[in-house]
Amino acid sequence: MKKAIFLIISFSMIGAALISSDERPRMREFGIKTGTLEPGEWNAITDVPGVKVGHVTLIKGQDIRTGVTAILPHGGNIFQEKVPAAV
Repeated sequence: MKKAIFLIISFSMIGAALISSDERPRMREFGIKTGTLEPGEWNAITDVPGVKVGHVTLIKGQDIRTGVTAILPHGGNIFQEKVPAAV
């Protein structure tokens, strides 16, 4: 009896996971547009010409899990050549 209940619960959980793993539709697919600019090919920050993105993750032992992401808006001096944000 316990084995049958376990199997029923297991298959129910697997089925729920498979159903919920489908990608949800985006607002754009419903005709709702946000912002004034058109999205790029991948709809990502890396679509912007000249923008560089880097990421590093540090894992040490069981206790340390940390990381950093850097976004460089252009190849010049980011302190002298400012770029507008939230355009």
